[in-house]
Amino acid sequence: MITDWQPGVLDPGRLGAVRRSGLIDMEPDDAFDRLLELAAELTGAPRACITLVDSTHTRALSAVGFPQELVLAAPIELSFCRFVVATGAPLVVDDSRRDPRTAGDPTIEAFDAGAWAGYPIEDSDGRVLGTMCVMDPDPHEWTTQDLHVLSTLAMAVSTEIALRQSRVEVVAMRWEIDQLRAASSR
Repeated sequence: MITDWQPGVLDPGRLGAVRRSGLIDMEPDDAFDRLLELAAELTGAPRACITLVDSTHTRALSAVGFPQELVLAAPIELSFCRFVVATGAPLVVDDSRRDPRTAGDPTIEAFDAGAWAGYPIEDSDGRVLGTMCVMDPDPHEWTTQDLHVLSTLAMAVSTEIALRQSRVEVVAMRWEIDQLRAASSR
């Protein structure tokens, strides 16, 4: 079982990026929902999630096929997302109960996670904020096409996040310029 996930997840630079993203308390968003629905449909996964991982919880930005109370804020120990965030690399598990990386992990029972595949979602500086993942309660052999779809859509989510962050920065710069103009005209 993968055990050394805490240093990567608890990295102060990464946690700062999560806070600065402004996504922690975000309301549901159509852009993320559409990308997630596409991931579930194209991979044939009955469950899919776009997550944001802080120091204690995995929070859903969007979810398909999960009971709502499970994905809003699951303890980090009950999420395979922690492994992707810790390493910055995808995690693909066809049978989580038999895979030596995940066998015995409490995520399996908590989410009935028979199979799981997740890719990192990054900010514009390359810091891993969370994952785009798909899950099946039964073992599921993820195809090369499934993984390509998931990788591509995770990059699209990362791009959407970067665009949102750029928009916030532009608004802040405009405000600062307006303040400087007002001060210089006095």
